[in-house]
Amino acid sequence: MLSQAMPSATTDSVAPRPSMRNPVELHPPAVPPRGDAAGDAGVDVSAGAVAERLAARRRALLLALALAVPALLILGGAPSAWPLLIFPMVVAGPLCGPRGLVGAAAAAGVVIALASGAEGAATGDMAIGLAAFVGAGLLVAAGHRAQVVRLERMVHTSTIDRLTGLHNYAYLEDALARECRRADRYGDELSLVVLDLDRFKEFNDRHGHEAGNRLLASVGHTIADGIRGSDLGARFGGEEFAVLVPRGAAEAAEAAERLRLAIGRTEILVAGGEATGVTASAGVAPFIAGDAPADLLRRADGALYASKRAGRDRLTLEDGAAGRAVA
Repeated sequence: MLSQAMPSATTDSVAPRPSMRNPVELHPPAVPPRGDAAGDAGVDVSAGAVAERLAARRRALLLALALAVPALLILGGAPSAWPLLIFPMVVAGPLCGPRGLVGAAAAAGVVIALASGAEGAATGDMAIGLAAFVGAGLLVAAGHRAQVVRLERMVHTSTIDRLTGLHNYAYLEDALARECRRADRYGDELSLVVLDLDRFKEFNDRHGHEAGNRLLASVGHTIADGIRGSDLGARFGGEEFAVLVPRGAAEAAEAAERLRLAIGRTEILVAGGEATGVTASAGVAPFIAGDAPADLLRRADGALYASKRAGRDRLTLEDGAAGRAVA
């Protein structure tokens, strides 16, 4: 349900939008998989998940080949080739994780056991060498895991707005371009919600920037808690936020109105122990076939400005088919 109008003679000043740069495709896709985080029955498998499964199979095949070569040499009458087992041991962890290392060690142990009775086989040396190889594999796997964790942390910090905990503008920009292409190609529904805090400058002037930052952080948490797992929430800039919704305009408007009302109930304590906050205006626009990301953003912006002009503290749904804003 759309909010009731609250008349006002003035409008908020909204900073100009940064231009949409040419997006860089992220792999896997940055947008979370379709479906409600609470557990929709029909959660779609994302392209990123499919690609990861295929990559895991390729890595497992590479590890199997790395094991097969020394195994065939050792069992084929060349037991002195056992030092070659060090290669699959040290690559097992990076390729297939702890399970891959355990599996490679078990397979190598079987090979050595089978070759122990062959002429010229130094069984004791092979057993000691295998233990050393496994130890080396553990060290390599631990170092690789530490690097992965550092990389994931760097990616996280580069795509998350530190104040609000939501995605930042660059992340939204890439996701918006990708989802517009997907919607255009497959006919998927897609909508963009843009929210702006009303009279936030006045709030800052009255209570100070520290209070303003705390309010922005609280609003960020409110948005994060109020969107579905399939939605993408981002801080667009300043006191503006955006939510990319993989559903039609009507459902997106309902979600946006819930968010807008929740933001209006979000308060922080300021000097003197007063609990206070601000209202929010919102604009919603649906994706239209052939839309570029800038087109969808422009229409959602237009709907937001219509809410501001009409008195703030309300939502406006842009009529994509006719190009009109409907309050």
